[in-house]
Amino acid sequence: MRWQKWARLLVAIVGIAAAVVVYATMGERVKLVPATAPARIDPKAVIESSGNIVQQVRGTKQDYLIEAERQLTYEGGSTKLVGVKITVRNRGGRDYVVTGHEAQAGEHQKDLQLSGGVQLASDDGFIVKADTASFNQDTGLMIAPGAVTFERNRMMGSGTGMSYDKNTDVLSLADQSHVSLRDEHGNTTTEFTSGKSTLDRMAHTLALDGNVHALRGEQVIDAKQGIAHLTEDEQHITAIELRGDSRIVGGGSGVDSMSARDMNLNYSADGSALEHAQLTGGGAIAMTGQNGSPGRQVLGDTLDIRMAPDGSLTKVVGRDNVRLDLPGSPDSPARSIKARAIDADGAPGQGLTAARFMDNVEYREESGKSASGRTARSRTLTVALMNDAISNAVFGGAVKFEEQGLRAASGEARYDPAKGSLRLTGVEGGAPPRVADDQVTIDALAIDVTLDPRVMKASGAVKTMLQAGGPKGSAAQGNRLPGLLKQDQPANVNADALDYQGAAGQALYTGNATMWQGETAVRADSIAIDQSKGDFLASGNARSTIVLDTGNSIAHAGEIRYADAAHTITYTSMKNALGVPTAQAQLSGPQGDLRGDRIEVLLAPQGGHVNRLEAYTGVSLKLDTRNASGERLTYFADEERYVMSGAGTKSVKVLENCRETTGRTLTFFKSTDRIIVDGNEEQRTQTRNGVSPACTTTAPARSTPPPARPR
Repeated sequence: MRWQKWARLLVAIVGIAAAVVVYATMGERVKLVPATAPARIDPKAVIESSGNIVQQVRGTKQDYLIEAERQLTYEGGSTKLVGVKITVRNRGGRDYVVTGHEAQAGEHQKDLQLSGGVQLASDDGFIVKADTASFNQDTGLMIAPGAVTFERNRMMGSGTGMSYDKNTDVLSLADQSHVSLRDEHGNTTTEFTSGKSTLDRMAHTLALDGNVHALRGEQVIDAKQGIAHLTEDEQHITAIELRGDSRIVGGGSGVDSMSARDMNLNYSADGSALEHAQLTGGGAIAMTGQNGSPGRQVLGDTLDIRMAPDGSLTKVVGRDNVRLDLPGSPDSPARSIKARAIDADGAPGQGLTAARFMDNVEYREESGKSASGRTARSRTLTVALMNDAISNAVFGGAVKFEEQGLRAASGEARYDPAKGSLRLTGVEGGAPPRVADDQVTIDALAIDVTLDPRVMKASGAVKTMLQAGGPKGSAAQGNRLPGLLKQDQPANVNADALDYQGAAGQALYTGNATMWQGETAVRADSIAIDQSKGDFLASGNARSTIVLDTGNSIAHAGEIRYADAAHTITYTSMKNALGVPTAQAQLSGPQGDLRGDRIEVLLAPQGGHVNRLEAYTGVSLKLDTRNASGERLTYFADEERYVMSGAGTKSVKVLENCRETTGRTLTFFKSTDRIIVDGNEEQRTQTRNGVSPACTTTAPARSTPPPARPR
């Protein structure tokens, strides 16, 4: 067909043209020079090459590039790389370069065994060095079985047996871990040694495990485990967590040591100073004492403390089994306080200045130079601290205070150790404050006690119970009750206020004072008791009921005084501010109703027996139907005989029924109407009938017998 003929012609023309073009482009052929064969490293290698990019992988998160100066391939597909370099570029993270003198590569170069000067370096300056290591491309894990060192900026470390995970940026040392931090001058600031350690660079932590030991300047830290928290640049420590048998010794001007099962330590931003510590499980803090001596100690199941830059404590919070120990000194005894909880505050440069203890408080004070040991219990206790001593203490709630020979109880007690003083106030369980020693028990709304020498002052509804005697060998051993009272029974004394000098045996009750034992009672504005002598003095509107062998004796006077040495009761009249009598002393009893400016009752040494009675100045006596008056009266109890005399121009007068007898001296008897009149030449005695106002008729006159002398 004609179209086929034209097609064959067109193909022939195109072929001729192509041949012409090819011929035109060809020049003279260059003679090839054969290449020099490279020096063989290992004749056993099947293939040797140099300057190779062994593998390049681009992933979604990171790129791998494995380079080597030489690559050797052996039968079976194994590969050796010489001068190997592994570059890992992490998108959004750190880049790493791993280098080594040699590397054995597994299949597909996924697992490399590096040896000779192995080093991992990150783009932030973190460097790890080892003699041998393995690197797996898939897991990103680098493992070094032998000795390892690492460093970055001011941090250095070493150990044996390392694993490094590039994906999590975590380096672990299996044994003999040693990590240190340095300052800008290259001086070591902190050293950690432990069995194992793990550096988590993303979390900025260094975990330590097994016999953890750390040095921070002069501070020594020990624990079974620990975690150090680092700054982002890994140059400073911000916190340390210690677990198991944790202990810190030295290194601070305020704290000498700390120990607990577990501790959390928080440091300042530059890591130079400990600011906050939490102790859990048998916590104990020992503070630096004065002049190198032991200082205070704080113990508790849990303790939370804060510290000033100089190391002094500014805050302590403790819970459960809390105890504060204060060391003794030449001027003060050692003291300790136990409680369920403590909340204490302090100031920089001073340490703790105040502390509050709560629940089951127990205070103990050891014996000092001149004082016995003291203990106190309460619900709460607030103390002010100065150096290593308590300047004052306030006990609150169910207070019990004891020292040798003294017991006290109240709702609140304020104690000044330096002064040895105790103030009791506050009602507890409906009972007012109470203090008791071997001689006296005092109940009052407020009681102030000086412990050495023993002085007690009470005010407000004072109620006391006195005992005779004191501790054997003490100054009060011979103290006794007023001689009018039974020595084998207690005496009660109440008043508005009391001043009790225990060592001297002096007690002064003021304001509505009342002393009683059985039916014997004395009342006055004030009552002073001298237990060393067995005396008492009731002053101001004094009244008494005294049981004697002759019967009850009732008196009212300005003052009632008993002197045990003389066995004498003295009643004196009431006087005004100028000392002028305003009301006479009055004594009523078996001897009659007697009045005078002064009345004395002289007792036998034993048994409350009345020997004699004396009355002075303006004396008057009412005995049954008799009324007698004079300036002096003597009553002889055994004889029931009265001798009354006048003074100066004043005569004695006895009025009985409608008969009046007068004279210089009259002697009469209680049980008979016999009267003996003794006159003198200046004034004769006389007897008149019908002179009594009660007489309505004139009685027959009777002759006056001659004067007779008293027997």
